[in-house]
Amino acid sequence: MIKNLNKYIALFLCAIAFSCTDKFDEMNTNPVEPTEIPPNMAIGNLLVNGNIAEWSRYQQAYTLYSSLYSQYFANTTNYFSSGRYIMNLGWIDYGYFRTQYWEATRMYDDIKKYSEKYPGYDNHYWIARIQYELSSARTTDQIGDMPYTEGGRGFDYPKYDSQEFIYNSVLNGLDSAYTMLGQFTDQATYGAEDVIYGGDLQKWKQLANSLMLRYAVRVSKVDPELGRKYGTLALSRDLMASNSDNASVMTDPHSYMRGHPLFEVAWWNEFRMSRTMQKQLTETSSTITDPRMYLYFTKVTHDDVNEATLQNYIKLNDEGRLTDFTYAQNRNDENLYTVSFYKGVENGLPANEIPALGNNPGDNCNIGPMFNNDSRYKIMSYAEVCFLKAEAAYLGWGGNAEASYQEGIRASWEYLSSLSETQNFLSGADPAKMDIEEYIKGLPTFTGAEMQNIQTQKWIANYPDGCEAWAEVRRTGFPKLMPIKQNDSGINLTNGFIKKLPYTESEITINARNALDPNNNQGQGDGIDVSVWWDVD
Repeated sequence: MIKNLNKYIALFLCAIAFSCTDKFDEMNTNPVEPTEIPPNMAIGNLLVNGNIAEWSRYQQAYTLYSSLYSQYFANTTNYFSSGRYIMNLGWIDYGYFRTQYWEATRMYDDIKKYSEKYPGYDNHYWIARIQYELSSARTTDQIGDMPYTEGGRGFDYPKYDSQEFIYNSVLNGLDSAYTMLGQFTDQATYGAEDVIYGGDLQKWKQLANSLMLRYAVRVSKVDPELGRKYGTLALSRDLMASNSDNASVMTDPHSYMRGHPLFEVAWWNEFRMSRTMQKQLTETSSTITDPRMYLYFTKVTHDDVNEATLQNYIKLNDEGRLTDFTYAQNRNDENLYTVSFYKGVENGLPANEIPALGNNPGDNCNIGPMFNNDSRYKIMSYAEVCFLKAEAAYLGWGGNAEASYQEGIRASWEYLSSLSETQNFLSGADPAKMDIEEYIKGLPTFTGAEMQNIQTQKWIANYPDGCEAWAEVRRTGFPKLMPIKQNDSGINLTNGFIKKLPYTESEITINARNALDPNNNQGQGDGIDVSVWWDVD
């Protein structure tokens, strides 16, 4: 009797379980949360967050990492130590991993699924594809091998793809986007949601092709055949042809975290122009200081300086540390002075040296007139394309290297000098200091030092894109960076500089089988002294 009763109870419980699980998906679905997001709603989020164009992630990706390691900026606060190569894995996770997997991959996949299910969204898909490949290339450039095919796609332990595989896929994806984009002429473009080009599909095609040239050049040392294949293809098609083709994200200072991210974080006094940047801007040409310095950075001015402090500034100037140094006696007090100058600070200063005169934020240049809170956030420029064409010509892919090189310098200046943000400064500036042709006259002889000349000017023109600058410095060795003052990592770095960012704590904890695989990064494993695939020198 008891046995039969137990049998009936078991059958009853099974029936209940079946009826419950049969409704499980329905019961556990939020009725007010959308399961599909139309691409016209998703594309703006992808373009903003996929480009790290909001300040909290920008700070952790750029001003605490890549912009320090490219030496556009140097750290000027003693409570951050990433400039001395102490890694905060949480910042890397938030700045790069979450951007890649929570934003770029997730939004791209949503757009892809929607476009496959509903007609009329093909162009949106190919725009999303361009952005996804751009985001993926940026991320792998910083960290090396990474979850690309499975990362952010619901896999418990996403595999790590080699950077070689990722670059092949990126190049192929950009090639496909160029070919396919715009074939569907009857589709809406949703210009307001396209915060880069406002729905202009021809400019998106040019961006896809220009990015393809960027990445073809990047692999030209490690895989010359692959580089030539895609590089010559890109050169045969539409590239950015003027500054009107520049790719930049429209910012919105009235929306939370959507003002220009560099402008937002610059006033926290955590970084300033680096000494390397100062030297490149003031010593590259033998005729005049690079006019771009005056638009990139703001002059330091101190009022009410006493005699002893003035003598210290005069000493710094005598040591060649100050640019455009002037001082004048205070009109109201003959014992006080006003001093002004341009100055950059060394990278990797020990924490106890940062407060000293000459090292602190107040004695070094902050960002300059080219930035406002609503300035557009640059992604890729015509000037960069010119320098890519110059290197392509140097590699024998066709074209005139020196002509493209000079065109890149002029394009960089024309872009800066045409910005509405810079007009007030330029209207009161000394014309002799703003003469880009005079600057070009004093540049080193091009022939015999082609790569150094091209890469130095590309580094200057790409400011403030620290990710691109750091990638190219590692790939080419130019411009020559200054050794950091102190390395606190405890690792004896091969050439004195960090080579890539390490994998994050969450990856090491949750996905250890893949993140800690010693076969990653060409059998080097992980670490800050590990070269990425294309870094072969």
